Amino acid sequence: MTDKPPPNLIWETALDWLLLIQENPHDADLARRLNDWRASAAEHDAAWRKAQKVWQLSGAALSLPSEPAAGTTQIEPRTFSPRHFSRRKRSWIGAAAAACVVMLLLPDWQALRADYHSHTAEHRDITLSDGSHMLLDSNSVVDVQFDPGQRQVTLLRGQAFFSVKSEPNRAFYVNAGPVRVRVTGTAFAVSVEQGEVHVSVESGTVAVKTPSSLASSSLHHGDHLNYSTLDNQTRVAQWPDEYIAPWRRWQLIAVDQSVDDVIQQLRRYQPGLIVLTDKALGQRRITAALNLRDPKRALQAAIAPLGGTVQDRLPFTLIVSDAP
Repeated sequence: MTDKPPPNLIWETALDWLLLIQENPHDADLARRLNDWRASAAEHDAAWRKAQKVWQLSGAALSLPSEPAAGTTQIEPRTFSPRHFSRRKRSWIGAAAAACVVMLLLPDWQALRADYHSHTAEHRDITLSDGSHMLLDSNSVVDVQFDPGQRQVTLLRGQAFFSVKSEPNRAFYVNAGPVRVRVTGTAFAVSVEQGEVHVSVESGTVAVKTPSSLASSSLHHGDHLNYSTLDNQTRVAQWPDEYIAPWRRWQLIAVDQSVDDVIQQLRRYQPGLIVLTDKALGQRRITAALNLRDPKRALQAAIAPLGGTVQDRLPFTLIVSDAP
C-alpha cells in the first residue's frame, strides 16, 4: 500500500496547483499534469475541488481546460512543480480566500440591527428628527434614541461627524464604547475602533466622560481627545482644523503612524481584505496624506519609501509585504 501525504500537505499542494493554473491558464501540459494528480487519489481530487470552490466563491473565475481540444496547439512542457510556491504564499491564498468567502456570505448582523449604517467606501449624510446632521464614514454603524428628555446616539462602529442643533432643555449625547459625549449645539467628530475612541471638536464645546477620569473633560475648538481601553488612559491634544475628520474630504492624514495602523484605517474603504504579511514592515512609521477613494494606490504610496509592495492577484485581497 502506497503511503499518502497527510491531509494538510494535500491541501497545500492543491493550493500550489491553483496558483500555477491561474498564472498559466492556457498551458495544456500543466492542465494534463494537474488532472493526472487529481486522478491519482480521491483525496487529491477532493482537495482540488475544495480549493476551486473557495476561489470561485471569493469572486474569481478559474479557467481550467480539462483536456486539450482537437486542433489545439500543444505547449511545450515546462518545469513547473506543485512545490514551486512557499508555505507562506499558500497560507495567503487559503486564509485570504476563505476569509473573503465568510465576509461575502455572512450577514453583518450589527448593521442589520442598527438604525443607520454605511457601506464600504460610502459616506452617508443623515438628518435626524431634531434637525441635527450626522455624516457617517465608510462602514459605520449607529443607533439613535430620542425622547422628550434627551437625544442619544450610540456609535457602534466606525466614525461620524455631528452638527448638532441646539436645544437647551434637551441635551444631545453620543456614546462610543465606554466614552460619553454631552453637547448642546456644536460640530464635532467621534470614532470608535479597536479599543480606541477619538473625539475632535470643530466648533463649540462638548463635555467628554471617560472611565479614566472622575470628571468630564471640556473640549473646545481644535481639541482632540483619545481614550484607549488598552491602558485606560485619556489624552488631550490640540489639532489643526485639517486633521479633524479628514475622511469627509476622502483623505487619510497619517502623522507618525505605524503601517499597521494605516492599514487598519484603510480596511474601512477596501472591499475584501488587506493582508499584512510582514510584521516588521507593519511596525515602520510613516507620515502621509492618502486618497481614500483608491485604497490600493494610497497604500502603495504609503509604503513605497519603505520598500514595501502591494499585490492584488487574489480576488478582493490586497497583500502587503516587504520587498523580496
